[in-house]
Amino acid sequence: MVEVPGMPTPPKPDPGQGAHGSQPLYARWDDLQFFDQMIVAVVAADSAGLHNAADHLEHYLANNGDPVTLDPDRIMNDEPALKRHFDKVITEYIWSVVSSVGQVSAAATSASFQTSWYEYTFDDRDWYLAIGSVEAAASGVVRIDRVDASAYRIDLDYQCHLADRYNWDGDKTTEIAGFTWTDRELGALHTAGLAKEFDMSGSSTIKHYSGDLPAMSDLNLPPPSGTGTPR
Repeated sequence: MVEVPGMPTPPKPDPGQGAHGSQPLYARWDDLQFFDQMIVAVVAADSAGLHNAADHLEHYLANNGDPVTLDPDRIMNDEPALKRHFDKVITEYIWSVVSSVGQVSAAATSASFQTSWYEYTFDDRDWYLAIGSVEAAASGVVRIDRVDASAYRIDLDYQCHLADRYNWDGDKTTEIAGFTWTDRELGALHTAGLAKEFDMSGSSTIKHYSGDLPAMSDLNLPPPSGTGTPR
């Protein structure tokens, strides 16, 4: 089959709380005290088994802004609902191809694709604290064969993609291992120049599916590669 397209261009992130280091120096005393609390919170979160949340918070406090690579396979193993989300996104896209070409001929129709980005919010507490909500998209190459007037078979190679920016820009209150803070408090470390927002993104392994295109349900695509172990 044709080579699977890569990740579509990620959506523009929300603006966060402001530019890095934009606070005046005289306003940073409380942020310095709060920074020390968050260093301890990283250790507490890791001890509580919230390894991904601890890793991302530690990276934020490292204040270098280096991008972090996400592993969608590992994350889908930890949160099966994310895999089902991708099943739905890909199923809907393939049906849109069927609808756009009308009666698919016996000679088959092939298409390369990159879906739109769709927001997904984590249920798993560790990944929710590490990412919160993430943008999810898929890309691939599909061949669609018409079996009869309403039935189709597909041959599909595809890849799942995640993208987000680690920032704190809302009004929520978060608790990890006895430490409680607001988004504004943690985001203020960025504007104080003590921590730095960073981009997160990554793509799954390329997977293959061959079989019927269900008419009344989503595809049950192959399971994610690897394991769900956090480290």
